Amino acid sequence: MESSKYKYFKLYFLIATIVFSILIIYGVTAKDILAEGSHILEVYWGVFTFIDLYFIFFVFYFWIVYREKSLLMSIIWFPLIMGGGALMIALYCFIAMVTSKGDMKKVLLGKRA
Repeated sequence: MESSKYKYFKLYFLIATIVFSILIIYGVTAKDILAEGSHILEVYWGVFTFIDLYFIFFVFYFWIVYREKSLLMSIIWFPLIMGGGALMIALYCFIAMVTSKGDMKKVLLGKRA
């Protein structure tokens, strides 16, 4: 049985998935992503932000490798996380919560629970 906290976390990740999807669609359609993105890399803080961001992506990805049963699924999630960022992280967390059926230990540890 899912606790109320578990349901709130699951709802949070569902909402985050929807919001990030909307933001990405808007961002890609409203502006030229390549032109806008090149400005970010012209300043040190932009570069440092990308380094920081991808460090977090790798940490999250290592957690996926740890908890997944299938090596293939771990491999599939790599480009999704690196390319989709927070959207894919939110989606992965939502899927983990749905498939764990209320067991937070299973959400965190996956196959090792």
